[in-house]
Amino acid sequence: MKPITAFCTIGVLVMSGFSGAVLATELGADSPPAPSHSPTDLPTMERAPRENDDDWLVGGFDRSSRWITGGLAAGLGLYWVVSDEDAIRDLGDVTQFVPLGFALGANLYTNDRQGLKQLGYASGTAFLATHGLKAFVDKSRPDDSADNSFPSGHTSASVTGAAYLWRRYGSKWGAPASILAAYTGLSRVKGQKHYLDDVISGAALGLISNWLWTDPIDERVNWSLFALEDGAALEVTYTRAEQSRVKLNRKPEGNLPGKFFQWEISRANVRVNDARSPNPGGELVDWRFDRDNNPIATASVAWGWVKTGSPHGFYLGLAPFEVREDHTPSESLDFAGQTFPAEEPLRSSYIAYDYRFGYGYSAIQTERFSLTLGAALAVYDTELELTGSEQEAHIAERAIRPTLGMRVHFSIARNWLVFANFAGWSDSEYEIRDLTAQLAYRIDDSWALSLGYRRVDREVNTSKIYNRHERDQLALGVWYFW
Repeated sequence: MKPITAFCTIGVLVMSGFSGAVLATELGADSPPAPSHSPTDLPTMERAPRENDDDWLVGGFDRSSRWITGGLAAGLGLYWVVSDEDAIRDLGDVTQFVPLGFALGANLYTNDRQGLKQLGYASGTAFLATHGLKAFVDKSRPDDSADNSFPSGHTSASVTGAAYLWRRYGSKWGAPASILAAYTGLSRVKGQKHYLDDVISGAALGLISNWLWTDPIDERVNWSLFALEDGAALEVTYTRAEQSRVKLNRKPEGNLPGKFFQWEISRANVRVNDARSPNPGGELVDWRFDRDNNPIATASVAWGWVKTGSPHGFYLGLAPFEVREDHTPSESLDFAGQTFPAEEPLRSSYIAYDYRFGYGYSAIQTERFSLTLGAALAVYDTELELTGSEQEAHIAERAIRPTLGMRVHFSIARNWLVFANFAGWSDSEYEIRDLTAQLAYRIDDSWALSLGYRRVDREVNTSKIYNRHERDQLALGVWYFW
């Protein structure tokens, strides 16, 4: 093993989660005060998990946690910069196990039997869901090594352990765990083993599994036996931690609770994907090379914050879309100044990533209907690459644009609602349209499912590239509220 690999591997074995900030508000149990007795007190007896034994484990983002988190971030960041693709991927093979291993060890050391059971349920759910989807979706990996790319099992495992630590015990170890889980997911993309939407889906499964099964460590019982002049006494102190989960206000039914997370998986059918470079003057190429690879599975995630009783809200969304295909063209292709001969194998890569941070204002709000107007700052990444036996062409375009949008909710029954969203922007270089209409069912105060249709149109028309992309998506959404 290379010295730097050994160094980082040892550092990694200290601790792992991808989205701990989403969970931070749900944790934080203050330890109960120690009982005060006379000097004649006998030794204190406690029921596990014992207060003194788990002080190192339970807590917030304190000084030691900040040092560990910062050290891991710096060490792994340096390793990423100086290492090649294979070494980055190999270390990710190690970090996937660290969060679950640390969580299991913490459970056993503190004798947290309830936590051990919850860890088993969460990890079992994530494992079954991940590998069930792998078998069902049958998506090719970026390097074509297998047809089980969606979702990422490495990321699912690491985030399951990290999210458990954050949700069960707090950010003290959840924060450093998040750094390791983030590295695990990114290493799978860097190592050509997964697409970004595979990774965020694995992370979503790790989070959802813990939201289903894991609770903050919410009770402490201390037993104290002490002597009296005419006998002895036993004092039992019970402290229950405050729970921060917000219950859903059923009226108005069209409202969302204070915070939510959405994971949306889709079967995407690419209708149009034409590109040329240089623009103008280049040959217009149909980028749908392998029709057997269409439709394709993809996914997106979003977080939302809505202040209770306020018309203002904010959201953050990530929607990565990527396709890589192998093809042997019957005619020669000209792209980005390169000519690719006919009857020679080609490898194509197409990326269309959307990142959005937005604001929404509830203009109309009744018990059954709501209309929200919004605006967002969006980053649009577009990359196209062709690789032949001797030639290679790569074009990338990134732009930041405002996006205007509107959302309507209509409650059709106590637990059923329909909603539609539209977001878009148009100028001389970019034209964006994103439309969705879905039916949603609220399972309870914390969970909902949605099913519907999404249409995405993107047109990029700059001096470097022209790309017209249109796709239809059958979308299934999983929502968690708190």
